Amino acid sequence: MQYMLSPSTTVRRLRLGLAVVAAAAALTSTACEPAKVTITHQQWVVKDEMNRDRRGAGLWNLPSHYDATKKAQAWAEKLARDGRLSHSNLPDGINSRWCALGENVGYGSSVAAIEDAYMRSSGHRANILSRRWNAVGTGFAKKDGRVYTVQVFIQTC
Repeated sequence: MQYMLSPSTTVRRLRLGLAVVAAAAALTSTACEPAKVTITHQQWVVKDEMNRDRRGAGLWNLPSHYDATKKAQAWAEKLARDGRLSHSNLPDGINSRWCALGENVGYGSSVAAIEDAYMRSSGHRANILSRRWNAVGTGFAKKDGRVYTVQVFIQTC
C-alpha cells in the first residue's frame, strides 16, 4: 500500500518541521551566547582608561567579559574592605573556557591616577598592552577616600 500525502498535508508538516527547527536553533544560539555584561559607571571608567591606553598603542578595545567582570568587582570590594592590595586566585569564578588570565590590582586617589601607575609598571603595562587578551573585567571600589581598581584580563578559547 502506498501512502500519499495531499499537498495541503505536506505543507502543514513542512511548516511544523520548520517551526521546530527554528525553535531549536533559537534555543541553541541563546545557550551558546555569553551572558550580557552590565557594568556600573565606575567600572566603565576603569575600562575606558585602560582601553584609552590600548588605543594609544594601536590596539583594539577590549570588551567586557561576564565572569571576569563579576570577579573583578568582587575582588575590588574585598580589597577595599581589607584596606590593602593582594592578588586573587585567578581561575576562581571564571566559569568560561579560557586559555590565559591576567590581573592588575591597584589603589590610589582616582581611577586615572591608578591607570597612570599601571602604565609606569612594566608588568601591569604588559597586561594592559598584551595582544593575547580578547576581553576584560573591571572592578571599582572606594573606601575612606581611597579608590581600588581591578582589571581581570582573559583570553577565551
